[in-house]
Amino acid sequence: MHVIIGGCGRVGAEVAERLSVEGHDVVILDAKGSSFDRMGAAFNGETMVADITDKDALQRAGIERAGGFVATTNLDNANLMSVQIARELFGVERTVARLFNPEREDSYRKMGVHYVSGTRLVAKQLLNELRASTFPQHVAFEEGDIEIVQLLVKREGHGVTIAELEQHGDVRVGAVQRGVRARIPRLDDRLRHGDIVVAAVRRGAHKHLREIVANPFSGG
Repeated sequence: MHVIIGGCGRVGAEVAERLSVEGHDVVILDAKGSSFDRMGAAFNGETMVADITDKDALQRAGIERAGGFVATTNLDNANLMSVQIARELFGVERTVARLFNPEREDSYRKMGVHYVSGTRLVAKQLLNELRASTFPQHVAFEEGDIEIVQLLVKREGHGVTIAELEQHGDVRVGAVQRGVRARIPRLDDRLRHGDIVVAAVRRGAHKHLREIVANPFSGG
């Protein structure tokens, strides 16, 4: 896939290098040529000094054949504008904007812009580390009491089926990791001690779940 990365900060450089290693055709743009010094030896894509909101520059980068566009600069307005240009003018199927100001999330959602909020991701990870008594959280929805969490099956949960785990209606299992292998389980699949479960959970279910699962980072 041809992918264009807008912004060669630490995040943009990391994304570009990983995509390049995976075999994608990558072009990374930045307004400062010195920014490309961050690129590692594994990167075999193309660099271009350009404004990521410049339509002509995006065309030179091959946006008309791009399957993906990622905007990672430290300017929310530039990220939003470039993603809209990529999606609406050039029909790029997959676009993602980096977002710094979480207060703008509602606006991004209303415009249909896919984004990643660095502020919320960092805050979530800090809270995961701080709250040793709660399950590591992947997603928390602003409205309602549902969160996506990570659970470790304890000895008491060995042999419990997915259906039994979900029987109270406040848990829905999305994936189970056993060793290095992850899969989507069937209702009659039985959990094993040490499995990692990713599930949608109502916050009130934590007390019930602790009979079977624990925070995988606490050892409890």
